[in-house]
Amino acid sequence: MTPPRLSFCGGKGGVGKTTCAAAAAVRAASEGSRVLVVSTDPAHSLADALAVELGPDARRVHGARGELYATELDADRALGRWLRVRDQAFHTIASRGTYLDDEDIDRMLSLSFPGVDELVGLIELLRLAKAHPYDEVIVDTAPTGHTLRLLEMPETLARLAQVLNDMHEKHRFLTTSLGGAWAPDAADEVIDDIAREAAELHAILTDRSRASFTWVTLPEELPVRESEDAAEAMAELGIALAVVVVNRVWPVPDRPCARCTPRVSEERTWRLYLARTFAGARVIEMPALLVEPRGPRALLELALAARDAEEPPTPPSGPAPGAAAKSARGFCLPISPSAELVLFGGKGGVGKTSAATAAALALAEERPRDRVLVLSTDPAHSLGDAFAAELSDDEQPVPGAPPNLVARELDAARAWASQRERYRSAIDDLFSSIFRGNMSASYDRIVLEDLLDLAPPGIDELLALVTITEALSPPARYDLVIADTAPTGHTLRLLELPAKALEWVHALMVVVLKYRNVVGLGDFASDLTDFAHQLRGLMALLTDPTRAAFVAVTRPAILPRLETARLVRKLKELEVPLAAILVNAVTEPGCGRCNAAVEVERSELVELSKLAVSQTRSKQLVKARAIYPGPRGANALARWGSAWFTDPRGSF
Repeated sequence: MTPPRLSFCGGKGGVGKTTCAAAAAVRAASEGSRVLVVSTDPAHSLADALAVELGPDARRVHGARGELYATELDADRALGRWLRVRDQAFHTIASRGTYLDDEDIDRMLSLSFPGVDELVGLIELLRLAKAHPYDEVIVDTAPTGHTLRLLEMPETLARLAQVLNDMHEKHRFLTTSLGGAWAPDAADEVIDDIAREAAELHAILTDRSRASFTWVTLPEELPVRESEDAAEAMAELGIALAVVVVNRVWPVPDRPCARCTPRVSEERTWRLYLARTFAGARVIEMPALLVEPRGPRALLELALAARDAEEPPTPPSGPAPGAAAKSARGFCLPISPSAELVLFGGKGGVGKTSAATAAALALAEERPRDRVLVLSTDPAHSLGDAFAAELSDDEQPVPGAPPNLVARELDAARAWASQRERYRSAIDDLFSSIFRGNMSASYDRIVLEDLLDLAPPGIDELLALVTITEALSPPARYDLVIADTAPTGHTLRLLELPAKALEWVHALMVVVLKYRNVVGLGDFASDLTDFAHQLRGLMALLTDPTRAAFVAVTRPAILPRLETARLVRKLKELEVPLAAILVNAVTEPGCGRCNAAVEVERSELVELSKLAVSQTRSKQLVKARAIYPGPRGANALARWGSAWFTDPRGSF
């Protein structure tokens, strides 16, 4: 059987990856291919786009022409399936290569894995692709940073195989040293199987005849810049972009318009730039629609509307009526003066970063005696772009901002490298003082060093968690931390992580105490104790409405609204206090298209207002008017944030 072609669809959050992936799948099926479309984003929107109910098993999409199947990957279930067939071998390797007994091993293997989506995503894709005779498997991925981590998983799997092999090498050494004859067994077969799996995945991803990559972007500066960075990162992995989709290209207005005319003019610049920058790929353009397409028929119409990029038209000349001046109303988010942590989250592309930065400026001004940190935990950072400043992992002042505000873009790789070197030194001290000259112990040392080199899945959320706890604890002790988080699925993973991390800390403490006579306690035990204390404090903070607040950012469109409703339900389940829902990019009357958009958005605003009334402390929806281009720099962000407004009636 000929293996199906894998077609990945990636891009910055909110650029329309899911819609484009679904549209491509509907079109391919209508042209006679047997197609499976899969969502690997932990915050699935594929069912919303297709207007069908989906689960972890592939289902036929009724209403689509041809044979179209769809599924939303259940990472925990997939990992459980992958582990079950290797469970006994992992027990054997761990018992042979470490001091752990069966009870310790069972405890470790029963713990949940942060970052499971990236860990098992490609493996599950390969399983699904082989399960049925599909011609093509189209993959709707998570936003940029986590897509790149997904594509790095063949290397991570290869390193995992090496760790297991080094762990098992101790058993091989001891067996032969004691005069026995070692022969490969089931444990060795599993190690070889994981190594083969890694090699197969890498071969598929780098073979253009078996895998293709489409990058979705918008004709705007921030998505374009992120697309360039992603293309460079993929090239380093040996992966080339085949297609670049420029989505939501704005139509030329029927008359000069204060909002549409500058938008079309600015988009023209970026459309030309994209055509030059990605000359080696096929660049196609998709029109901006008044209503987001849902269901196979609407998605097919969108796919058929795609066109190869051409010379963009020039918008009509002539004076455009100026937008009505809006009086600044002051910062209207209901954030408690005692708040210590404010998180901004939502679907990618809704304006989380702009909202977080505008709020940080306002809160720093309102609380001049407090030390305020605005922190980006999204691996695809936009904080510096919003502030129009060069930011890094080092905290630094923001140009034009209040002096008590500093900003930081978390560099998870750098933070992990720092932690790794710290524990590498501890390992050196341990083995030089306790295990000097012991050949068996040299294998333990190799395994520990291998584990340090194996960046854990979910490293972005793990390091974000550590950074937030450190920022709110001495000696850093910021009075207020404002977090610009990754899109919905990974933000929820971050909020669930304290409890999961505490389980890991407790399990590690049991092991450390149990084997203290073998390895001693040292700084590691002290670090675990301190971290456990910080985790318990953070868990208490996250559920305290006087000290923590979550602001859900969305847009007045159906897919963002549906995802926001799911986010709100999950926050309630986690007991994280929802301070407000901020709906961004609300259209005002203007040209014919603007007026039509106002009518389309009206029903979405009514539904979002109902959600805000029932679920937020303020009982009101906070709104931000659409402006183009978006605010950049402290002054523009402050003006934009001061013009947010509330309207309990759900209309203008």
